[in-house]
Amino acid sequence: MEYAWWLLPGLSGCIGLMLGLAGVGRLMQLRWIAGGARLATSLGLLGVAGLSSFAGLNLQTYHRLGGERQVATLSFERLADADTYRVILDLPGGERQQVDRLQGDQFALGARIITFARLSQLVGYDSVYRLDYIEGRFADRYQRTGVTAATSTGQKLSDNPGLDVYRLARAQGGRFGIFAARPEAQFGSAVYAPMQEGLAYSVRLTQSGLILRPANDATRALTTGEG
Repeated sequence: MEYAWWLLPGLSGCIGLMLGLAGVGRLMQLRWIAGGARLATSLGLLGVAGLSSFAGLNLQTYHRLGGERQVATLSFERLADADTYRVILDLPGGERQQVDRLQGDQFALGARIITFARLSQLVGYDSVYRLDYIEGRFADRYQRTGVTAATSTGQKLSDNPGLDVYRLARAQGGRFGIFAARPEAQFGSAVYAPMQEGLAYSVRLTQSGLILRPANDATRALTTGEG
């Protein structure tokens, strides 16, 4: 029922238009009262259609611009080596992807995102994404005393077959209402959090980027400081 708010303005507009045409027909037959009544009713229905359209657009902002979509659920299995994990990514549609060895006490997940202008989002153009990489790293890998070297383990999560639409969107997107050609746009988004066995995270996509939510009680207790 995502577009149910279009029903009232659409129905009112259609009926109003038909009554308007009928009213014009009556007036051409010199039936002033019947024609005037139909035209008045038509204008009223068209006004309702217009007002409900604007109200629907406003309500749609609360749904679309604040909506979230599931990207992946992450869980971890500790391996024999210290601070080394197997990561399981459960993706939408029942697909599962496995990363065999990530080392560290944190993971980072990144994605490429193409976003659309707000008006485009209102009429159905949701942000699209492609998972880019997953990385294992240590939280204390840097020091404040100066620039330090750090190593990490990671894996690319997708290939780039055919035409690179991401690069095309960055170069030409502004002509088509895509944020990719605008300097304030974000085309990459990443999340990171502690990595340990028993934790699970839900990675979700908003209209502006990735967010993390706890996917089980252990992760919820960690993020709230309980337990």
